[in-house]
Amino acid sequence: MKNNFKQIDKVIMYSFNYEYKFIENVWSGSLANHLRDKFSMYCQKYNNSQTGFMYLYTSLSQDNRQMLINHILKTY
Repeated sequence: MKNNFKQIDKVIMYSFNYEYKFIENVWSGSLANHLRDKFSMYCQKYNNSQTGFMYLYTSLSQDNRQMLINHILKTY
């Protein structure tokens, strides 16, 4: 249970402190470009990058969410 808390905490805290090119650090090519555009749209729509991050996260497929979580747990 304690390990789950730490992992969840890392993901949530990362959403407030992500690195500038987090999308390009996880994905590449046209998928990275697509996700960057989507993230920018969410940030502009909600005028808040943390909210934009959460909306991007919830819009990802399960495989892409797992890739992002693996990146967060490895780097944060």
